[in-house]
Amino acid sequence: MATYSVKYNNSKQKEFLSTLRQEIKNYFEKNNLTPQADSAMWFKVFFWLFAWLGSYLLIVFGNFSPFWLLITAFFHGFTHLFIAFNISHDANHNSISRNLTVNRILSYSLDIIGVNSFLWRVSHNDEHHNFLNIHELDNNINGFGVMRFTTDDPLKPIHRYQHIYAILLYGLSTINYVLFKDINLMRKASIKGIKVPKIEWVKLIAFKLFYYMYVFVIPVLYLNIPFLYVFATFLFTHFFVGLSLAYVFQCGHVNEEMHIPEVKENRVEDAWAVHVLKSTCDFALDNKALTWLTGAINVHIIHHLMPHICHTHYTALAPIVKKVALDYGIVYREKKTFWEAIVSHGNWLKAAGTSEKVAFE
Repeated sequence: MATYSVKYNNSKQKEFLSTLRQEIKNYFEKNNLTPQADSAMWFKVFFWLFAWLGSYLLIVFGNFSPFWLLITAFFHGFTHLFIAFNISHDANHNSISRNLTVNRILSYSLDIIGVNSFLWRVSHNDEHHNFLNIHELDNNINGFGVMRFTTDDPLKPIHRYQHIYAILLYGLSTINYVLFKDINLMRKASIKGIKVPKIEWVKLIAFKLFYYMYVFVIPVLYLNIPFLYVFATFLFTHFFVGLSLAYVFQCGHVNEEMHIPEVKENRVEDAWAVHVLKSTCDFALDNKALTWLTGAINVHIIHHLMPHICHTHYTALAPIVKKVALDYGIVYREKKTFWEAIVSHGNWLKAAGTSEKVAFE
């Protein structure tokens, strides 16, 4: 959790953000739409919750052979990922409904898949969104000494191989979340004197027990499946879920065009909105399947500029953002395909692992 803060030079480039907001407002008014969930979004909410519950009921009552049980469990694991992408992310940004209670209820979709929504809002909303790509403030570029995402971190010999072992660490990322990370974050917050409401401790423990119950206890006791088989399936599924989650999120910020702002006297030279465009990259905008499955996280620039807008509007809004940015002489960063974004991410990791400073031509 952040230990200091920075300010942006919002006296500069003010017209860009005000113009963009007016253009976005005009789009919604012209099309008689609201920035919150449309019918497509509500379909996704019910679809993924039903897929999560339905696939689990098949695991419990399907009487499958070990092979088909593994396949069903693998699919069920990926419903966790798609719930996080398509429901939890928006709900925790309060972008699904104008009613905050509705958003808060849907935000618990994250808790039922093993991740604490309260801590996620602190880590993602307060730190990542406010301090994008800023050393020691943006948790998404904190490599804990093992990874070197930013050249502000010290270079270690092990980093020479980080573009290779990143695959293993990314695969373990969601396992860490559901087993250790939330509890460690809550404990560290208490040590630092950060006041955590007691109810959040209660919800953390209750939802973790609920998660462990349906993931481990019921398959072992009710289905009489050996624990080692259940745990191996858990590890196998989480590895690919974690890998997918990490690449989707990291490709939006950590790539060959990665912008690491210089902080002087706790200030960033650019206005906040310009900093967002310098530090964020869209990818695979023409890939409708990827956009649908990932909750349009690949359409990432508009999300960081206006996270209160529901993601089902992003593909229509991205061209507006691009046009306004170009009108003001601001570069709009974009990779044509997901694979191109993954390669660019790997190239950055390789370069950052071997050089004190990184510069791509």
